[in-house]
Formats: sequence, C-alpha cells, structure tokens
Amino acid sequence: MDQTVEPLIPSVEPVNYVHTLHEALKHRGEDVPFAYVMGVSGEAFRFLYNRSDPEAGMKTFFQNPLRAACRSLGYQHEVTHDETYESASERLHENIHTGKPALIPFRDSCPFVSKHTTPGRLVCQNGYRYELSADDLHTKWQPDSGFLELGPKGYYQFVIGDREREPKPREATLGALRGAAKMIRARQKVQGCAMGLAAYNELIAQLSGMLSRRKPLTPQDVGRIARWNARPISQAISARQLTVEYLELVRENFEDEELEHLNRAIASYRKVGALLGRLRTVLPSVDTSPNLNSLSDERSKARSSISSLFRIKAPMFVQPRSTSAHAVVKEFKPKCRLAIRVLLRIVRAETKAISEIEKILQISEKMKM
Repeated sequence: MDQTVEPLIPSVEPVNYVHTLHEALKHRGEDVPFAYVMGVSGEAFRFLYNRSDPEAGMKTFFQNPLRAACRSLGYQHEVTHDETYESASERLHENIHTGKPALIPFRDSCPFVSKHTTPGRLVCQNGYRYELSADDLHTKWQPDSGFLELGPKGYYQFVIGDREREPKPREATLGALRGAAKMIRARQKVQGCAMGLAAYNELIAQLSGMLSRRKPLTPQDVGRIARWNARPISQAISARQLTVEYLELVRENFEDEELEHLNRAIASYRKVGALLGRLRTVLPSVDTSPNLNSLSDERSKARSSISSLFRIKAPMFVQPRSTSAHAVVKEFKPKCRLAIRVLLRIVRAETKAISEIEKILQISEKMKM
C-alpha cells in the first residue's frame, strides 16, 4: 500500500462507520452536516451497556445506522454478501465502475472505496485518503458474519446508490425522533446490551451491587468500571453533544407548541452531556490509573482495534493517579456513591428529554387527523 496519505479530518485514528458514511455522501455531492447524519442514523441517541462486558456497547447497534441514514436521506443502498473473495471483489469493481462508493469492513477500519485513475489500484477514504492495491485489499478484507447486522459468513460491503427521492425534512426528522424514542424506551437487550434508560439503570444496579455486597471488592472489579470510563463514556458524551447539534439543526421543522417541547428536549440533553462529563471525573479510569490498566483482561485488549471503529473522540478529564491498585479500590466506594447520585440525575434528565420528544410526536399525530 502507498503509505503516503492525504488528511481529510483532524483525527489520525480510524473513524466510526457513520463518519465514513458522511465522507462517502460528500463524495457523492451531498452537503449535509455530520450531526444531521448522526441524528437520522440514530447514533446520536445511542446509549448501550452490558455489565459483564462494559465496552460491548461500543460495537453493538439497535439498528443498522447506515441503512437508517441512507433511507432518511433518500439514497438507494444495499448490504451485499458474497461467499468468496473473488465474487465480492468482482462486485466491488462493478459498483465502483458505475460510480457507487462502497463501505468495506476491514479489521482495523471501515473505509469507503472509490475508483482510482491507475488500473489495479483503489482509493480508500476513512478519515484519510490512501491508495490500496488488489493484494492489500485481499489481505484487509476478511469474511465476517454480517455488517452491522447478522448474516451468514462471507464478504460484505455497503453500497450507496443513486438518490431515488428528495426527502421531506419534517418527515425525516419525525422518523428519526420515533426511532430515538423506541431505542431509549426499549426493554429488550441487543447482544446482551441494555439500551437507553434501561442501560443507565443497568449501570446503577451494578454500582449499587458493588456497594452492598459482603465480599470485598478487587482491583479487577474496579477495573471493569474503569474500562467503561474510558472510550465508552467518551462516546456517550460526544453522542449527546451531537444530539443537541442535531435537534438544533431541525428546529426549523417545528413551530409553536412543538418548538417549545423541542427546546426543552435540547436543554435536557445539554444537561445529560454535562452530567456525563461530571460522571467521568468521579469514576476511576484505566487511562489515568496504570495499576488498573495492567489488570485489563485479554478480551478487552483484543477488542481495542475494533472499538476504535466506533470511537467518537472527546477530551479526556485527567484525574490524579492513584499510587496503588489497593488505594484505587479503597477510594472507589465513596466515589461509587457519588457516581450513583450523578447517574440518577442523568436518568431524570434523559427521561425528561425523551418525554418532550414524545410530546412532539403526539402533536404531529394529532395534526394528521
């Protein structure tokens, strides 16, 4: 591969799937803010948690966000599957030849691939633009069991076709808000992860259980929470920032009573983001506690390259470093009590936000009658 790359965004790390989709849409001539794509994809409203695997929510999806975004924006799209690399490669080149960019799930990134002027080479774009040879493509593109949704083992690609319709902004917004309400109120789990309000309550229950149990806490127990207080909480904070940006972008689609409820929802989501930032300063983090970092299990280490696909970067709060793992455990219980209080405030603010959104949806239904 040609290691000379052309930077497209400030981050040097692989970006998440929705960010790559946003780049692909810009390649197609679609001028749409990233916050808008996050909103219609549903990813701006995400919060998932699995107490046995605190980082699992980063790679778990309520719905395929690529499908949701393209459907809302009016683009034809398709998740294709091929059993062999040869047939997948042939399909990819056919799509590229007709001007259809395709997102390819590599192990360490998810670029979209487009045509190169030199035969036998491709252009990949995933935060950076770089060239890829046929051999490089074969090495990086490995079979998997689905692409943001379950499927048989094989080679997947997400293909963006032509724009088949001009979406109505208000209808697109209402559709996104319906999806957000459904996810935040959901009671079922996805791949072991609770969603929305249930996910917050799952975390509260875990912390409460750690406080009340008779068996002494171990560094491994605290380390499990600390791992969530790294990339996963950064993702949650950035998601809520994008929720606010998205709702501000769609204010023009509402008026009168609907707009009043939307403004209240925006204020509540601002509060959620601030409280999540407060929570990050309370809980221990592997990024600032080397003794806890050394206790990370092998599953977490193996996941590090995968989770970077879903990372939405946010500034990390720097805590004073604990002198030992024992000290971290000793300090954890009072911090845990404070964290629970912060989480209860987050649940109240998130509940108010989604209640205001549901009122908008109720008014819109009455207007149709």
